[in-house]
Amino acid sequence: MSSRPSAPSLRRQLLLWLLIPLILILAVNSVLAYRVALKTANDAYDRLLLTSVRAVAERVGVTDGEITVDLPYVALELFESNIKEHIYYKVSGPGGKTITGYEDLPPPPAKPAVSDQPVFYQAQYQGGTLYLAALYKQIYDPEVHGSVLIQVGETAESREALSRQILIDGLVRQGLLIAVAALVVWFGLQRGLEPLLRLRDGIARRSPTDLTPIDDSHIQDEVKPLIHAINLHTARVNSLIAARQRFIADASHQLRMPLAVLKTQAEYGLRQQSQAPVQAVLDDMRSTTDQTTRLVNQLLTLARAEPSALAVEELALVDLASLARATASEWVPAARRKRIDLGYDGEEGGLSLGGNPLLLRELIANLIDNAIRYTPPEGRVTVRVAAADKSIVLEVEDNGPGIPEAERERVFERFYRGKTASAEGSGLGLAIVQDICRSHQATVALAEPVAGHGLIVRVRFPRAVTVTSG
Repeated sequence: MSSRPSAPSLRRQLLLWLLIPLILILAVNSVLAYRVALKTANDAYDRLLLTSVRAVAERVGVTDGEITVDLPYVALELFESNIKEHIYYKVSGPGGKTITGYEDLPPPPAKPAVSDQPVFYQAQYQGGTLYLAALYKQIYDPEVHGSVLIQVGETAESREALSRQILIDGLVRQGLLIAVAALVVWFGLQRGLEPLLRLRDGIARRSPTDLTPIDDSHIQDEVKPLIHAINLHTARVNSLIAARQRFIADASHQLRMPLAVLKTQAEYGLRQQSQAPVQAVLDDMRSTTDQTTRLVNQLLTLARAEPSALAVEELALVDLASLARATASEWVPAARRKRIDLGYDGEEGGLSLGGNPLLLRELIANLIDNAIRYTPPEGRVTVRVAAADKSIVLEVEDNGPGIPEAERERVFERFYRGKTASAEGSGLGLAIVQDICRSHQATVALAEPVAGHGLIVRVRFPRAVTVTSG
């Protein structure tokens, strides 16, 4: 079984993000620094070459019609250093004849247009690269006409040593600066991560039942949205846990009584000797079992109707008019057994909203069940669905005893049973309706019919309920 590789730590990521740009900067800077160092060394030694060439040119003269050179060796000593390099020179007359120096020294590539303008060039000589400076000096003498070419060259050892030294010194200084900058950034990074590390330690020390919000007062602004999202998620988890705890408490409280009744009825039946009392006990046990089954189903519906539980489910587009009409049809047999006129009055369809189809069906069924349960025989129950402004209104009206105005708020409490409550009721019907309404951003209200007595339960759904496609 392959394990998913773990993500690198934030500290390691930040360190990589810091080192990689620094390495790239150092590499690019090394190339640029090498070019600068090479140009600096070339410029310095080209000036020395030019100084030597001019010094030699000043000692060129004409004696008895011949060009003479009093070579100043001091000019060639300018290149003396600890590095074993070679110096070459050559002085050529107007016809190209060598007056003094190395006869095979390569000439400049071209003669400058202006006299006394130096020429710097490179050439291959004796198996190596030679850097040369050349100068054409015009001779002004009645017996000699033309110009004298003075050349001085050196090998590359000194230039390479100087450029290498300049490069190393520059890189050392820049490396020290980068190292100091990296240390400063690392120190700042450590200080910046301290609040996150304290947050990590604080969360790690929490008990499993501690779902209080995380304090973000000492956290960087960039991290606060993450803390806010964690707090929202924790609040949803806390709400789900609280809903489950309420469900467990309600279920244990309400199931204790019918189970005790079933046990008593069974014990009573076992003590009977004749068939008739046993049959009566069995009938009572069946009735108690039906009531207990209905109670369990209502408790499960109540748990599912919690707004916090529905928040994690996907909603669908539901035609409320068609759903109400179909649900009313399902309750027609129950209404007929009690001789109640159950009817639907409203649109046939086309009134859609976003919601959970099963819970919306349960809401309508609970309203119809309550109306049939509390309406006397020969009574009337009407289901209506209509559009109103930006909402859809569902109404269930009956002509039963109604609910006193003083009790209309309390009837939505779980297990509350008013004075007109049925003996078979559990007190969960309207509580389930209210929870389903809350989970669908709807409102529920109780009212009296305009004419006569009875009760109207009016549920108003907003059309703009978020729908998530599956």
